[in-house]
This record gives sequence, C-alpha cells and structure tokens, in this order.
Amino acid sequence: MPRMISPATTAEAALNVAMHLVRQAAETPQRPALYVPQRAVRGDRPTPHRVITYAELNADSDALAHGLEAAGVERGTRVAVFIPPSPQFYAVVFALFKLAAVPVFIDPGMGWQGLKRCLERAEPAAFVGVLRAHLARWLFGWARSSLRLSIHAGRRRFFCDYSLEELRRLGSTRGTYPIPAVSAEEMAAILFTSGSTGPAKGAVYTHGIFAAQVQMLRQAFGIAPGEVDYGTFPLFALFGPALGMSCVIPDMDASRPARLRPDKAIAQMRQFTVTNMFGSPAVIRVLGEWYHQRWGSSLAGSQASASSPSAPEAEGPLLPALRRVISAGAPASPLQLQRFTALLPAAVPIYTPYGATEALPVANIDSGEILHETQSLTAQGRGVCIGRPLPGIRLHIIPITDEAIPQWREELELPTGVIGELVVRGPIVTPRYYKQPEATQLAKIYDPTTGEILHRMGDVGYRDEQGRIWFCGRKSQRVVTPWGTLFTDMVEPVFHGLPGVGRTALVGVERGGVTYPVLCVEWDRTEPWAVVESSLRQKAQSLESTRTIAAFLAHSRPFPVDRRHNAKIARESLARWADRRLGPHWQPRQDTT
Repeated sequence: MPRMISPATTAEAALNVAMHLVRQAAETPQRPALYVPQRAVRGDRPTPHRVITYAELNADSDALAHGLEAAGVERGTRVAVFIPPSPQFYAVVFALFKLAAVPVFIDPGMGWQGLKRCLERAEPAAFVGVLRAHLARWLFGWARSSLRLSIHAGRRRFFCDYSLEELRRLGSTRGTYPIPAVSAEEMAAILFTSGSTGPAKGAVYTHGIFAAQVQMLRQAFGIAPGEVDYGTFPLFALFGPALGMSCVIPDMDASRPARLRPDKAIAQMRQFTVTNMFGSPAVIRVLGEWYHQRWGSSLAGSQASASSPSAPEAEGPLLPALRRVISAGAPASPLQLQRFTALLPAAVPIYTPYGATEALPVANIDSGEILHETQSLTAQGRGVCIGRPLPGIRLHIIPITDEAIPQWREELELPTGVIGELVVRGPIVTPRYYKQPEATQLAKIYDPTTGEILHRMGDVGYRDEQGRIWFCGRKSQRVVTPWGTLFTDMVEPVFHGLPGVGRTALVGVERGGVTYPVLCVEWDRTEPWAVVESSLRQKAQSLESTRTIAAFLAHSRPFPVDRRHNAKIARESLARWADRRLGPHWQPRQDTT
C-alpha cells in the first residue's frame, strides 16, 4: 500500500526532496516510476522491461531507510554512493534523503586517483556500491580513515558489512519511514564537480537548493506529472520522480555518454513514447550524426516507420512523442543541434540551459533562437549565446581577476557589452565547498546587504542590449598575449565548418616570456593539411581577434574531453601537447604579430 501522510507531517518535511516521491506514491501509486531493461536492449524491436510503480519505489526506499538506520546510518551521515543507474540507485538515494543522511556523488569517470582525492575530502562514514567499486576501494585505499560501514549493492555481502538485500529485509516489516523535518540550510548532499578544468570540488547542496531546483525545472521547461523521461545523466535523472515523470533507464554506460548506442536509445524512446530527454552535447551529437549518416538530408526528419526506426516508410518524425530535449554540460554546436532536430517533430525545442554543479540552472536558450539568430553572430566571433537568466536568478558581470573577492559591491558590475566574469545569485547557488575553505574563498562572494552568497562561475562573458548573456570561455583558459586577451569560445567557432576541420581548441604557448595563441585543429584528413592550414590562415585574417594566432596544429585524433559529459575540451592537456609539438626552438612567424 502507498504511504499516506498527514498534512502536519507534509508541512514539516516538505523541503525534503524525498517528499516528492511520497506524494507521487500517495496520489498515483500505480503510475510507473521506472522502466528497467530486463536484458540488453534491441535496436530493431521492443525489449522487455520491468515496471516499478511509484508505490513500489516508495515502499522499497522506506524499507532501505529503516535498514540503513539499523546499520548505523543516521541524520547527517555522509554516504558515498557508487551505483550505476538502476532501481537500486533510485531506492538508495531516496532512502538516504528520507533519513536526512548526506549522499556523496562523485563522477566515476574521473579516474582512480581523482576518486581517491575526492573521497579523502568528503570523509564518508559509509560506502554503498557495486562490487567493482568496493574492489577499487580495497585496492586503492579509498576513504580508509573515515569509513566505518560498507554495503554491497546486491544480494550478497562480498566481504562488506551488509548487502542491500539484507538491509531491505531488515526494514521490510517496519512500515513507512517517518521523514524528519529539515531546514532550508541543512546539508542534503555533496556533489563533486567534474574536475575538467581543475581539481574536483565537493559542492554542498542544501535541502532548500534541491527544493528550488525542482520548482525551477518545472517552471522553466513546463514539465508535467505523467510525462516519460529518458535521462542519460544519472544525477539529473533523479529529478524525474521528483517531477512526477516515469523514467526509462537507458541501456548505456552512464560514465561514457559518447559511447551511447543510437539504435538502442531510439528504440527505447519509441517503445515508451518518451516526452522528455536529457543528454549532454555528446549524446546530442551521437544521435544526430547517426541519423544524418543513415538517412541524411533525403528524409529531412519527416519519415520514420511507426514500428521500426530502421525502416523509414510512413511519414512522421523518428521521435514523435518528444516535447522537449534538454542538453547541458557544455555548449552544443549549431551543427549538432541542427542534425538532432531532424529526429523531432516541428517546433520541438532543444533547450541548452547554462549552469554548473555549484549553481544550476542559471540561464536558458533554445535551438530555435540559436539556429535562426545567434549562430551567425557566434561564427563572427561574438561568443556563444546562453540566453537570459531564469526567473529568480540575477547574473552579474564583473571585472576579470584571479583574486578572491570577499564582499559584493555594486560598483563591481560592468556595463552592457563589456566582457567580464559571470557571477550568479539565487536560490540554487551552493553556499560552499565541503572542507575546502581556500576554494570557497576564491569562488564565493558575500553580500553584506542581503546576506546572500554569490557564486563566481569561473566563466567569462557579457550581456547584450537584449539582456541575453554571451559565453566567451572559461576564465582559466583565456590566452593573455601582448596584443590582447583571446577567449576560447570567441575564437574557435570562427573556424568551424571549414573543409577538413572538426573541432578547434585555442591554447597559449609561451616562448621567451611571451604567450602566443595557437589553434589546435581536429583534422579529419578529408583534405590535405596544407590546404586546410591555408584556409585556416585566410579565415584568421578576416577578424581582428584571430589575426594574432601564431600557429595552426593538426591533431589527428579526437580531442581529449571531460569524462562526465564527453564535451568539454581538455585545453590544458592540449596546451602541453602543442608546446611539445612545436618544440623548444619554435618561433612564430613575423606576420602573425
């Protein structure tokens, strides 16, 4: 039976994100919460899936909450969670929220040493994970000094203190779990950044932040209960039950979204008439390229069989039920957006919200505005438009500095059109990093007038006359030269679309105390490099901001990218590669300076 709650209990615990699950179980107990593949998904036919209702998911998280409490997990206990997207993942996380414990989420794709550093900072008292995660924990000594409880996410202990199945049995007869009252400021979770442009940091999420995020996502994207979600990013997928959606668990390695099998993804979305999809730019690119290579412009997104995506016969888009697509983690290129729209019904938007682990969502823009207006300005070196701040969010532009700014002053605000660092305030801003005071000091600004904490995004950009924000690049990746400062996302898009050119990456190479801008180029070998380089140099001369590029280097393999989204280019790594490639005696041509 679904849990029934009294109005008094609801009022006391309303801030806890687990209350959304409880409410859905009470109001729509038989609505599917999860669709889980029972075997490898087939790309050419429907695949059997297990259906878990809201009542079942809520009851399972209740049982696990009781079991975890019996094992020693209590309010405020930090628990490292290493479970891939699965019913276990959802049940465990909602059980921890019900306990008012503090789940710790770390991207498993950052490598063993990175994971070890994150766990040392988070100091979890408990660790719940699949066997592979426990083997790595034993082998590499993760959190050895702080752990006092280990739980295997399966039926057997495998040398852990408990298995989830044991805890489930312990709590299965104890009924509903009494969710405690929480305050808006109480720590609810620790989410580590990807570490793509520096050491990963643990952002402290409060119950108030989660509550604000659920409300903002519902309002910003018009998400309604009863929709069906296909979430390829696990942490965002947690919002599915909170928003009343039924969640299809993808058949994929969530830590490597670029390896998504397009035929499987399309088959699942069609089988369950998915209405909402979240994916990084890597997912958008993979699906769009698959469609383009398979059917190309001959179909123009207008033909697909109702029975199989492999045989487009009847008219209609390949994904007819989708109402919206949300892509975040890095800017998606106009070409990626254009190709992906071919799979969608006319006028279905691809939203590309801007934000970061420390503050999300901040601003939003859709594919229509990008493709019909801003992409032409991006190609002219104006930067990437990330849209307008969402309701309840204030975004400031301040002078670029690498120094700490202890207090907010109104005179820091730069005028329209001037490039500076992006700073955000609002209910979704995290207050600090966990036990990293130096990082907190550099990233946060206190406003003595309002008592708010502002977050420095670490990005640079400007506001245009229409109130839109333009992203110019990461502050740490700007290239400061004697001839001016160059920003990655104002330079790189200028060269996109040239024959033989994939992605480009602006880096700085120092010689004789002077930093020179160098453009690394993903060369696809469809054109001789001499021809490609000539066209690059000719294009560089068309804009004042790109004339000082001192060298163009062919990179024959795909650029290194972050593992979380497979989209953010690791320019720091490319800068070291460029330095080695040019050699110690390289000097720029005179006509570039």
